[in-house]
Amino acid sequence: MPNKNLFVLLLVSFSFTIYSQKAQTLIKEGAPFVYLDCHCDRSYIKEQIPIVNYVVDRNDADIYILFTNQRTGSGRENSLMFQGRNQFAGINDTVKYFSNQVETEDQTRIKMVDALKAGLVKYIYRSKVAGQMKINFNSNGNNSGTQNTQIDDWDFWVFRTSFRTSLGGQQTSSNSSFEGSFSANRVTEESKINFYASNQYNESIFDYEDEQIKSISRNQNLSSSLIKAIDNHWSWGLWSSAGKSTYGNIKLGLGFSTGIEFDFFPYSEANQRILFIQYRLSPRYNYYDNETIYFKTEEILWSHSIHISLELIEPWGNAGINIKGSNYLHDFDMYSLGADGFLSWKLVKGLSIDAKAGYSKINNQITLPRGNASLEDVLLRRREIQTQYSYNFSIGLSYTFGSIYNNAINPRFD
Repeated sequence: MPNKNLFVLLLVSFSFTIYSQKAQTLIKEGAPFVYLDCHCDRSYIKEQIPIVNYVVDRNDADIYILFTNQRTGSGRENSLMFQGRNQFAGINDTVKYFSNQVETEDQTRIKMVDALKAGLVKYIYRSKVAGQMKINFNSNGNNSGTQNTQIDDWDFWVFRTSFRTSLGGQQTSSNSSFEGSFSANRVTEESKINFYASNQYNESIFDYEDEQIKSISRNQNLSSSLIKAIDNHWSWGLWSSAGKSTYGNIKLGLGFSTGIEFDFFPYSEANQRILFIQYRLSPRYNYYDNETIYFKTEEILWSHSIHISLELIEPWGNAGINIKGSNYLHDFDMYSLGADGFLSWKLVKGLSIDAKAGYSKINNQITLPRGNASLEDVLLRRREIQTQYSYNFSIGLSYTFGSIYNNAINPRFD
């Protein structure tokens, strides 16, 4: 028996040694260390760009790559921000590419890899693996020296429509819902135009002993907006809306607002930092389902609001804070004021902290219906309930340790 145990131990030790030697071949000698700060298909990237070493912590990286994006009229503008470190210190760059909403996931990730390759060229050229790099150019067949102008048949308009229905239940309860929406958007560097319409219907039925409780909620909304650029710091906008909500006690609501916004940083830097202050003035007409706590069945209201927002996206992480306040002009004691913020901070190697918090002081629930809410209304959230505040908070830590390398690709059971 001792000889058998010794044989098994030697076999396991030999197998582990062979496995370790094979695993070490994944490390590319002389290749730059790359850290990808993104929510992306990392396995695909490693397959397409195997020449570098991928690491699991940004502090081990020679090249730190931060992925950010902004919504455009027909998709997203994606930015890859390259930051050189160690032997590449001071070599920074930003590569942008556009992804269209009608593209497949494969088409989008091909564009992403092409952008990564373009950004990595200058770093790989300065590394010991430069001899493994090969650059190819596709010929477009146009030798006249002139560029063809691409014509957009839709003039930058993008239309979206969606429908969804669901059914579910058990012996003592059932629920059904229907949602439909339609939007039309046109986004250019100078303006944004948006039209949106939606309809929601939800029905729930509960059987309890000899009683049946039925809850129905409906929401319809129609809105539009026009936002125009003034310069690289100023913008103005117009908004209009019409809708109804059983939850909000609105049989018919018509709204209009105009506003102006100033960004302390140029809008061109919005992928990295934003600090804006926004002001809106808003008249509104409400026709109520039920008489309100202020004995109103309909009324015209004027309000104004201010919104201040700061967001930073940096190699150490990202953080942001929002401050919002509004009040009705006929009674300044009827107001709402709130603040929320978030932080994602990579403290030290492998250790990150994420936190979110928010608080709102609420003193402007002017649409509340008269009378006490029933227990059914409260539990089923069939109508808005009076409150003076709301809050939320969350915090978490994560720690990663072990090998700095992340070159292996293994999609099994993913």
